[in-house]
Amino acid sequence: MTTIFTKIINREIPAQFVYEDEVCIVIMDKFPAISGQTLIIPRQEVDYIFDLSEDIYKHIFNIAKKVAKASDEAFATSRTCLIVEGFEVPHVHIKLYPMGHTDRNLHAILDNVSEKPDEELETMAQKIREKLT
Repeated sequence: MTTIFTKIINREIPAQFVYEDEVCIVIMDKFPAISGQTLIIPRQEVDYIFDLSEDIYKHIFNIAKKVAKASDEAFATSRTCLIVEGFEVPHVHIKLYPMGHTDRNLHAILDNVSEKPDEELETMAQKIREKLT
């Protein structure tokens, strides 16, 4: 199975990268429900989070924590929501939603998905990268 995420990992499809290492990548979500939304994607194609090896599982959650803290600082959020997916795209990924001080209804936010221009995504990716270092 070759997913859209594998094509992004292999640079066959463009994306705004926030971070990458030998285990995973972090990109800006092209269709975010909320501005600044990121995806943590393991390089290994697995569609169920609990089928990941223990090492990869721990690693992606450690990266999620670092990116969430950087996003909180970059976007002055009150907290970041984390959701694990692998349904629509059969490749496990963690979605991070930087929540503002007034964002209380996650269901309403998740229903508000729209495509963002690459330039806007790159600007947000740069803000997070600056806080990661």
